[in-house]
Amino acid sequence: MRETAFGKRLGSAMLIKVLSGSKIKEYNCEKGENLLSFLQKQGYAVAARCGGNGKCGKCRVRVIEGTFEGEKDGYVLSCLATVNSDAFVEVFETEGGGLTYTATGGLRTEGEEGLGMALDIGTTTLAFSLTDLKTGRELDKFGTLNRQGAYGADVLSRIAAADEGKGRLLQESVLAQTREAIAYFDKKFSFGKLRRLTVCGNTTMLHLFLGKDVHGIGQYPFRAEFLDTVRLTGEELGLAAEETVLLPSTSAYFGSDAVVGALSADIEDGVNLLADIGTNGEMILHAHGKLYATSTAAGPCFEGANIECGTGGVAGAIDSVCEKDGKISYTVIGGGEATGICGAGLVDAITLMVQKGVIDETGAFADGTNKFYISEKVYISQSDVRAFQLAKSAVCAGICVLLSTAGVPYEKLDRLYVAGGLGFYLDKNNAVKVGLFPAALADKIVAVGNTALAGTRECLCRKESVKKAEAIARGAEYLDLSASPEFMDAYIENMNFGEEDA
Repeated sequence: MRETAFGKRLGSAMLIKVLSGSKIKEYNCEKGENLLSFLQKQGYAVAARCGGNGKCGKCRVRVIEGTFEGEKDGYVLSCLATVNSDAFVEVFETEGGGLTYTATGGLRTEGEEGLGMALDIGTTTLAFSLTDLKTGRELDKFGTLNRQGAYGADVLSRIAAADEGKGRLLQESVLAQTREAIAYFDKKFSFGKLRRLTVCGNTTMLHLFLGKDVHGIGQYPFRAEFLDTVRLTGEELGLAAEETVLLPSTSAYFGSDAVVGALSADIEDGVNLLADIGTNGEMILHAHGKLYATSTAAGPCFEGANIECGTGGVAGAIDSVCEKDGKISYTVIGGGEATGICGAGLVDAITLMVQKGVIDETGAFADGTNKFYISEKVYISQSDVRAFQLAKSAVCAGICVLLSTAGVPYEKLDRLYVAGGLGFYLDKNNAVKVGLFPAALADKIVAVGNTALAGTRECLCRKESVKKAEAIARGAEYLDLSASPEFMDAYIENMNFGEEDA
């Protein structure tokens, strides 16, 4: 039993001291409360990418004083820890810098005075862009990890958290980050209040932003509370914006991020497919004068979640891996020490592992080990490989079935646009080698960065662009892959690493 020295307590509450960075704060906590839940209530962004099921290890805290059941070597998983006595713990919050999109220049505008902000609410990453509404010029940009990651890595775990009564906490988490971004821009440009805030995201993220019920999205028949454009004042959400606009979605699993991505990429200019590779793997195809949309449960591994050393496409993330002169070489976003690996780096690393024979065609480690080190601290584990196999197979199968359903042979596709943070850093040759995309489409792949944010900027500056987004959202025919035998066959067939992956 460690010695403890604590301050004032209220009634029978336990006294909890929390160290985060260099700051120590003290709180009262009811006996029997879950430690992770308590820390989240106090505003600490402690990651729980598995939804608090004790699997990902991201919510680990250091126990400085006090004891917890399950504690090992001075650490405990907060999602499994119960507060039964006074304690002093150190938390490791999940913040990130960097931004995974290509900055854009001036846009066509309507000559409106004032400044506006575009927000792309990604499941893993938030991206902000400040724009001069009169000139369309991007003045600044900012990106950070979505603190909702503390409640789970994917939309289903966020929905589960909301169902458990944490919906208000999830909403306040993203609103707080939005306020911080506005304040960050205001400090540099002194505008006081935005003329307009325009928001895109997957359907679940938009619902959580407004504090809407997400229960229906998480179970059959997968119904959303709203899909159309939403307009309200910033004051209604406690935001310094005269107007807030949430852009339209197509279905519960095809959100406005993919809709405006299609707008930005101009996929209707030919036979084109846009794949926004994130947690949901949203895809939209234009062919025969029609739009076909779908989404695959790719899982969050491409955004660094549920990967032991995974992180988003932020500063410190390994974004490329290769072998030079018999040694492993890698690059890090922003330079400096590698702190984790993002989706693009994961694609490169697993491609290299296949080529070197570290893993066999089934994905199993060939020599009996279960870790492949890229740097001294960053490695790929057996469970990481399995998560990648599930994700890459879902994406590739989704593309195959979408093209097949629309009657488009591979050779008739003009371009395969790859969007999102993964697309920004992705080595397309390795993506094909490892089975993320069909080999027949290798020469058609075009990385287009964050089309969601780019499309949101267009809608921020022009009402006509909002109307175009609404037409895309309403006009797309949604294909439910969960009911497709063809998808399941393709999914299973693409699971292993074949000869082309070597």
